[in-house]
Amino acid sequence: MKFYELSRTERIQQLVAQGQLDTDSAAYLLTKPALTDDLLAAITENDLGQFVLPLAVANHFLIDGQSYFVPLVTEEPSVVAAASNGAQRIAAGGGFQTLQVQHQLQAQVILTGVADFADLQIRVDQAAAQIQTVAAAAHPSIVRRGGGLREVQLVRQKNDWASLNLWIDPQAAFGANLANTIAEAVAAYLQVQVLQGSEQVLAAILSNSGARMQVRVQGRVPYNQLATAAQSGAAVAAQIVKLNQFAQADRDRASTENKGVLNGVFAATLATGNDLRAVSAAVTAQLQAQAQLTLATWVDQPEQQCLQGQVNLPLPIGRVGGAINSLPAAKISLALLGQPTVTGLMSIIASVGLANNLAALRSLVTTGIQAGHMRLQAANLAIQAGAQGKEIAALTTALNQQRQVDLALAQTLLQQIRQKKEH
Repeated sequence: MKFYELSRTERIQQLVAQGQLDTDSAAYLLTKPALTDDLLAAITENDLGQFVLPLAVANHFLIDGQSYFVPLVTEEPSVVAAASNGAQRIAAGGGFQTLQVQHQLQAQVILTGVADFADLQIRVDQAAAQIQTVAAAAHPSIVRRGGGLREVQLVRQKNDWASLNLWIDPQAAFGANLANTIAEAVAAYLQVQVLQGSEQVLAAILSNSGARMQVRVQGRVPYNQLATAAQSGAAVAAQIVKLNQFAQADRDRASTENKGVLNGVFAATLATGNDLRAVSAAVTAQLQAQAQLTLATWVDQPEQQCLQGQVNLPLPIGRVGGAINSLPAAKISLALLGQPTVTGLMSIIASVGLANNLAALRSLVTTGIQAGHMRLQAANLAIQAGAQGKEIAALTTALNQQRQVDLALAQTLLQQIRQKKEH
C-alpha cells in the first residue's frame, strides 16, 4: 500500500520502523495528549483551551542528498498531497539543491533630529569598537556560542531620520529577544556617548524584513515526470513557464501563485514551532522591495529535457527558543526531520514551497485545479453534512464517485447510507 493509503497508526508504525520516529514520539502522537494547564498559561495569555490543527507529513522529499518526511500543520489536505506530489517529481530529477542560505537578524536603532549625517557617521565610526563591546555585554551567552553583533550600518533616511542597523548572528535561534536586547543596550550607549544636540533615539527594535535570513532552493523536473495521457512533458513544461511568466507580469495572478508557495511554507513553519507572523512579514517586505512579483520562477531547459524551478524566500526562523522548545509536537517535528541545523531547516521549508508551487502549476495547465482539490475536500464536505465516525469514510467514498458534489448531495447520500445501515 502507498503511504497515504495507510491508517494513521500504520503510518506512525512505519516511521518508527524506518527510524524516522522514536517510540516516545510515536506514543505521544497515538495518544494525542492535551497540553497541560501550566504549559498553556506559560505560552499564551488569557488561555481558554486549545485550537487543534492536523499534523501530517509529506513524503518523497530529497533535499541536498538527504531524504525527508516533512511535517506539515494544515487543515487543507490538498497542501499535503501537492507537497508530496511535487517533491516526488523533483526527486526524479535529483531532488532539491540549496543554492544560497544566510541567517542573520537585523535590529534597528532609529534616530531623529539628525542635522548633519556626515558628522554623525564619523562619530559612529569612532565608536565602532565600543558598540561591539556594548553589544557583547548585553548578551554574553550568544558570544560564547559563536554569535553576536557582526556589522553596524548607519543609514540616512528621509527628513532628519537615520537608522543604525545592527546585523546579528543569532546562531540556531530566530533571535527576536536577542536582537531587542542588543538594540536597546546600543541605543542607551549612543544616546549618552555618541549623539549630540537635537539627535535622539526614537526606538530600538528588531526588523522583520528578513533581508539576510534568505534561502534559495532549486529543483529540476524531467519531462517524463510532467507528461499526461494527453500532453507531452515538453508541452506541459512550456505551459508552466508561460503561466509563471504571466504571474511575473500580473499582480492578481502573482498573489495566487505566491499563495501556493506559502501553503507549504506556512504549514512547515507551524509544524516546527516557528513564528508564522515573522515569515509573513518578511515575505511581504521582499515582494514590496523586489521588481519580480513571484517568489518562484520556472525556466524550460529543452536541451536537458527538464523544467527547472527556483524559489527565493526570506525565512526568519529558528531551531531553538520560544514555542520550539515548549510545544511537544514541534519537538517531534524536528526529530522527524533528523534535528536539522537552522540553515538546513530553512532549505527544507523552502523546498516544500517549491514542491507545492510545481504541483499547482502542473494541475492548472493540465487537468485543472478543481478536480483533485474537490476529491480531497470530500471528507470535509462529509463532516459538514453531519457524518460521524465510520460514516465519514463511507460518505467520502460515495462523494468521490460523483461528478459534481455539494452539501445538499452530501446530505442526501448520508441519509441513504443511514437507511441502508438500518436495514
